[in-house]
Amino acid sequence: MPEETPLLQDPSGGSAAIVAREVAKDIEGDNTDESSLASFGQYGAVELQKPAGGISPSHLKIILCCLFVNVFLSSLDATIVATLLSVISSDLNQLTNSSWLATSYLLACAAFQPLFGKISDIFGRRSITIICTVLFGFGCLLCGVTSSFWVLVFGRFITGIGGGGFNTLSTITLSDVIATRQRGLYQGYMNIAFGFGTASGGVVAGFFHHYFGWRSAFLVQVPICLLSAVLVFFFLELPKGSPGRGLEGHGVWKKVKTMDFVGSSLLVASLLLLMYAASSGGKEFAYSSLEFKALLVSGTIFMTLFYFYELKVAAEPVIPVQLLANRTVLSSSLNCWFTSMNVFSIIYYVPFYWLSVKNMTSMESGIRLLPAAVAISVGSLYAGYRIKKTGKYRVAMHMYGLLAILGSTLVYTLKPESSSFFEYAVLVPSRLGTGAVITVDLIAMISSVTTKEQALVTSIQYGFRSTGSTIGVSIASAILQGFLSRDLRNNFSNLTNVPPEFNSPEKLAQIIDKALHSTIYAHTKCPEFARNAVISAYDSSCHAVFIYIVITAIAATASTWFIEENNLENK
Repeated sequence: MPEETPLLQDPSGGSAAIVAREVAKDIEGDNTDESSLASFGQYGAVELQKPAGGISPSHLKIILCCLFVNVFLSSLDATIVATLLSVISSDLNQLTNSSWLATSYLLACAAFQPLFGKISDIFGRRSITIICTVLFGFGCLLCGVTSSFWVLVFGRFITGIGGGGFNTLSTITLSDVIATRQRGLYQGYMNIAFGFGTASGGVVAGFFHHYFGWRSAFLVQVPICLLSAVLVFFFLELPKGSPGRGLEGHGVWKKVKTMDFVGSSLLVASLLLLMYAASSGGKEFAYSSLEFKALLVSGTIFMTLFYFYELKVAAEPVIPVQLLANRTVLSSSLNCWFTSMNVFSIIYYVPFYWLSVKNMTSMESGIRLLPAAVAISVGSLYAGYRIKKTGKYRVAMHMYGLLAILGSTLVYTLKPESSSFFEYAVLVPSRLGTGAVITVDLIAMISSVTTKEQALVTSIQYGFRSTGSTIGVSIASAILQGFLSRDLRNNFSNLTNVPPEFNSPEKLAQIIDKALHSTIYAHTKCPEFARNAVISAYDSSCHAVFIYIVITAIAATASTWFIEENNLENK
């Protein structure tokens, strides 16, 4: 894909081999209440808990594999189009509308993710997981067979609904089958599946496109979805009394009547409008434009209506907003929101710095992200293992936050003359900290509410996570564009020895405009007299974004001080 418009994705994959033998020994030696541990089965190096009432160890392994595969597919599809964007849009003669291929999936994920907690409480985890799998597979099938660009966009939207369900339902189901104290460790495994999918999207897309054509990258996911749906149907049978079984003893029509259609519609509408404004502002239309203001105002109105409807009117709210009155739920949600802003701003704008200021290729910048990919997996697994071993998380969460602040501050110290070693290592501290924090966030939230409310707070967390990532990158983009435009003009006003053929406001404005639209212009076609001025503007505007990254890390860490410690001994 063109270097001037890099779509840099999160390669936060890693190896699950980090878990050592002592972890298994430690699980065996846990003094866990017998009522919460019915039996154990071996899963790799770690023993699995069998929920009371009776999922067998072999069935539990299959369930976990399905959950991890679903999360892998969801994260894979968030990045798989990045490599194929120009190929597909050119093949279908829709290059000017190419951004819809990525936006449609991400918008659907963000808008529908928060709904699946309540829906699965009504209809059960198994049936809703199967529906999401069918939606995901059907969307991929549609993308693989259609010759219409807008049908392809619709297919991506359908896939996004299923992918959003994968993320939320896999996390919720994990809480159904694993005790809270063990939960963080398995969330670490799930984060590895998520990271591996995100990191491999471009590779998978490139491989299938090269050997079989771009359609095969979508079609190959269909049989995997079918297999996952079949396995979930036969093996995801939760114990009686589990909230994950849905409303038992109720017919389908009675279950449908308990759904909060008004609240769901208001939430989806508000998120679609706000996320579209965040993702398109400054790109498809200016921040000062009527379109942007209309999206922002209407999205805010719908969100306000949703809040008061859920609080005052809804009998069975899709998201009980009163849960946000719980100090730990609110603080964990804000922590997750700011952490997502921090993580995704780093993902996009540190490689952008390397490309624009140091003239690296996408491959060179991607390789420098690999240590960070390992770090987030290590941080997530360590946090989960520590919770399992100690049953404590609050003090450790403060430490992880401070580590994220340190790592974000190190990002600010990047310079054009930074050594290769520093560039490889600079993201490791922040990714260790944020990987651990995101894992602990969920444990803090679900341990602060009743079992029946765990699915709902999980939906809340994913809502904050998805909006935080989109809004965070949008704010970073606005900062970059604002400072880049200002600094280019300031630098050009101080230029000396301008050649006569460029010594006019119109000619200099053309150079500035090209620099604003291409990251490689300064290193290729920019006139020699202006090159340092352009590179310096990129450097200073990126560092303005890095200050914002430090602020998000501070805000995320500050929110952890309001999170309460809950006893995990018997959870």
